[in-house]
Amino acid sequence: MRISEVIPMRRNGFTLIELLVVIAIIAILAAILFPVFAQAREKARQTQCLSNMRQMGLAVQMYLQDFDERFPLDSHTGSGARWTWLFTLEPYTKTRLLYRCPSDPSTNWDRPRQGQRTPRRVSYGTNFWMLPSLWGEQDCLGYNSLASIVSPANTIYIAEVKENTTVDHYHPGAWRFPNECSSVYYIEPNQELAMTWHSGGANYTYVDGHAKWHRFEQTWTPDGAIDRYDPRR
Repeated sequence: MRISEVIPMRRNGFTLIELLVVIAIIAILAAILFPVFAQAREKARQTQCLSNMRQMGLAVQMYLQDFDERFPLDSHTGSGARWTWLFTLEPYTKTRLLYRCPSDPSTNWDRPRQGQRTPRRVSYGTNFWMLPSLWGEQDCLGYNSLASIVSPANTIYIAEVKENTTVDHYHPGAWRFPNECSSVYYIEPNQELAMTWHSGGANYTYVDGHAKWHRFEQTWTPDGAIDRYDPRR
């Protein structure tokens, strides 16, 4: 009797059924784990964005101390202002890496989109209530100094701005045309704010420098019951 007749020969591979079972298990695991990985990645981006905004909040605090508690200039301040309020913060931020949120999907970075004159260079904007005037010009709104803010810890100063816009500011609260004090009115926030980039919400920096994640309805409601942009509250 031959040995091969006594000892079964070993198989060199899987059967088709076994392969299909393994593939099915891998597919099920992937379907379960991929959303978890995506959520973890977005959570990391949210944390990095929040860190950016905290550092910008600290930069604003240092700017306020150096400039008689007056808020930074922005592109609507007047003809002498540069394209964004962050230019005035550069001595305090040191790096432009803070300017872009990792979750910002904009496609017009460093080059303008069709119909736009300038490219996007920052993911964030400042509250228009706190728009300062150039020295010697009329202050239309009267909330461009730290002392004028009723509750700095409850008033938003920096927010994330909707993708593919050219960002120098945002204005969920009071808007006025440059140097025209008669034109103050409310504008719908969803036109400019990025309200859902981070797990259905967004990050915000307050006047006192701290930063926090919120769902948009926690910052503003159409009936006026909640308005974290209004410095009079």
